Amino acid sequence: MKEKKLNNLASPPGVASLVNEQKRKFTAAQDLLEKEAVTLGEKDGFMGLPVANDPQTTPNEDLLRYEYRKLLAECRKKGKPYLDGPHLAVKMYEDKLEEMRNNGDSEFSREMDVLEQKRTADTAEINRAFQDREDDLQEKERLLEQEFHEVRQDLKQIQEKTGRNHPLIHFKNGFLYFLLLLGIGLCEVPLNLQIFQKFGEAFFITVIMASSLAIAIPVLAHFTGVFIKQRKAKREYNFFIFLCVALFGIFNFGVSVFRTSVLAEAMGESASQLNIVIFTTLNLILFIIGVLAAYFRHDESYELENIYEDYQKSKKIFNKEKAEISKKKSALAALKNTELKTVHQAFVEGKNRLHNKKDALIARRNEYIQKYDELLNSFAALEDYIEAGYHLAIGKYRAANLGQRKDRRSPVSWIDEVPTLDLHFAGMPELDPN
Repeated sequence: MKEKKLNNLASPPGVASLVNEQKRKFTAAQDLLEKEAVTLGEKDGFMGLPVANDPQTTPNEDLLRYEYRKLLAECRKKGKPYLDGPHLAVKMYEDKLEEMRNNGDSEFSREMDVLEQKRTADTAEINRAFQDREDDLQEKERLLEQEFHEVRQDLKQIQEKTGRNHPLIHFKNGFLYFLLLLGIGLCEVPLNLQIFQKFGEAFFITVIMASSLAIAIPVLAHFTGVFIKQRKAKREYNFFIFLCVALFGIFNFGVSVFRTSVLAEAMGESASQLNIVIFTTLNLILFIIGVLAAYFRHDESYELENIYEDYQKSKKIFNKEKAEISKKKSALAALKNTELKTVHQAFVEGKNRLHNKKDALIARRNEYIQKYDELLNSFAALEDYIEAGYHLAIGKYRAANLGQRKDRRSPVSWIDEVPTLDLHFAGMPELDPN
């Protein structure tokens, strides 16, 4: 509050305009005084005053001196408050600089400790605020890596066991494989639907019966191909191969005989062995196609095929979730670094303020010194202007007086120089003599 008041005193609005306004007033007053000096001089000269031998000046000349002293007093009255403000401010900053010099390093160290403690506390608070979130992401990443590592270790064991790094599969597209088996089954549906209608069952039961037979061929073909491919890894698959082939053979022959009988009955003919062979061959071709597709769709090692597939799925999931976790960690680290950077920046700025505190005080003191000296010079110049006007008025007074004197002789009181006025600002030294 004290410094704010000093600023108000030291930085008055329109000091230059104030000085110019006072100068205009003094100029107007001097014009009147000069005219009055001429009038008084003529009057005193006509009356022979001052007397030639009188060492004293006339009352009218003293009156002129008094009027100019009043102008100087007004100048002092106007200027002094404006000089007191910056002068007091300079003293205040000098006291602060002296206090800083007396306290020395102890004050600086104390304030530095306060800054350091604040930075440490703010940094610890930020670290605590982010620690739980960082730990949570770290735990998720650890569990993800652990799960993927387990799958990779299982794959590695099977790779060492089989001597191969990946399964050998010729028919790689699983979607096309599914469409192929579906097509094999669909080939059976229309013909079976016509045959089973002969039982006279409801339509939806007929569809179910026809579809079940259509499913049997692709299913038996699939498992037969898989068992043939992987029979070396598991000996029991040889039995399943025989079982699947036997089931298909019985099913195929029985259905072919049934189809031939139904067809012959519908045409009014006897059953033909050729038709049985044709139906059996057609189903056999579809079965062989399914077996070959299954054979080339799978690897000879059941374990390698399945663990490798699990590994590929786990790898995709791992890479995706790993990237998401890394992205979150990066964003969290960036946010944390931003807050830490803000704390550090505040510390650096505070440190710089401490280092620059003395320089700032000196700069502010010098500003007020400059302001004080400028004001002092302005009002001193205004006093000189008034004094010059005073000498000019006295000169005009004596010239007019001499012109009206009968003896045209200067009195003894004019021999001495015109006494100077008491100048207040001229005797005051500048704060910065340079």
